[in-house]
Amino acid sequence: MNIAFILGTFFPKAGGVQVQVHNIANKLSKLGIGVKLFIYNKTDIKNNIYEIIIFEKLIFNIVFVFKYYLNLNIFFFLNSYILKIIKKNKIDIWHFNFLNFKSLILINILKKYNQKIIVTFHGIDLQIDQKINYGYRLDKKYDSFLKNTLKKIDKFTYLSETIKEDLIKLGVEKQKLIYFPNSVNIQKFEKIASTKNQYDETLNFITVARFAEKKKGFDLIQKICSRLIEKNINFKWKIIGENSQLLYKNKFIKSHSHMFEIIGNIENFDEEFFPHSSLINHYKSSDIYLNLSRIESFGITFIEALACKIPIISFAGKGVNEIIKNEFNGFLVQNNNISEFISKIYEIKQNKHNINKMRNNCVESVKKFDLSVNSNRLINIYNSQI
Repeated sequence: MNIAFILGTFFPKAGGVQVQVHNIANKLSKLGIGVKLFIYNKTDIKNNIYEIIIFEKLIFNIVFVFKYYLNLNIFFFLNSYILKIIKKNKIDIWHFNFLNFKSLILINILKKYNQKIIVTFHGIDLQIDQKINYGYRLDKKYDSFLKNTLKKIDKFTYLSETIKEDLIKLGVEKQKLIYFPNSVNIQKFEKIASTKNQYDETLNFITVARFAEKKKGFDLIQKICSRLIEKNINFKWKIIGENSQLLYKNKFIKSHSHMFEIIGNIENFDEEFFPHSSLINHYKSSDIYLNLSRIESFGITFIEALACKIPIISFAGKGVNEIIKNEFNGFLVQNNNISEFISKIYEIKQNKHNINKMRNNCVESVKKFDLSVNSNRLINIYNSQI
């Protein structure tokens, strides 16, 4: 079986979707599936087992410019190029992840040649939140083109119920929808010993997220920390992610730098699966994962934290509540309720023995997101479409 993954953006731009596609592609390759990853720009990834193919940028850009800016369909310029790719690679299924405008063009061309197409949306390519100016579909050109393209897609795998609901609202038939969540390589996490056996007087928080101030809720950090200081709760907050150093532009964080450890994106060039062992060590040296995001389609860092036995405190947004079960593997707090958020941290501080039980629940709740199990499920999905 030959599978093509098409990804809107790939490394060095690091995020949950890039990690997910890389891990799945490597795992499928180890299981004997022929996997080719098609991307639009050069990548710095070095630990891939799968083959990487970079599309011819010039011809794609010309077709894109005519379609996007002039609303002129000159897709025929790509026909012979795409047909050569089809004949050379003998792809059984084209699996699109994290759509962009160029991916929509490619879907339309592939369907002319009766190719099987599966699409997985990962959040910003489908979801909309006008309050924080989030979502590709806020661009009317993308939104219109997407809606016209949806009917040409054979199947959709959805990460969460919130993604499923959005697709149904757009008119996608339920029989075209297949649940397939993100995954973590649990075996890798189990091999790394925990460095946090018990609580000390300082609570160690961790948040792993790229710098997107409104979307990731980083604008709430000062409010939360000020309240913690008022309650005399000692803490150290580790924040890891792409461009996270921009947090030092915040006057409060800068003036209280002793309470924070800000770390940029942790690269992985030498291990087959993400996250890198050094990031797992950061998780395992922490007490609580704090999530401030206003919108998430799934949240890979949540299941990474759970795999490290780290309970999560989060606002109860869509997507999040499918992973975090209140008072089982973490706490869900009413959106933007800072007082309740603080009270849950205080509850953990005062009842440390309850967290030990919650840690065991974390491991139990993450089993359904195991990479090995879900990779075999994905193979079954592919087989059902061939």
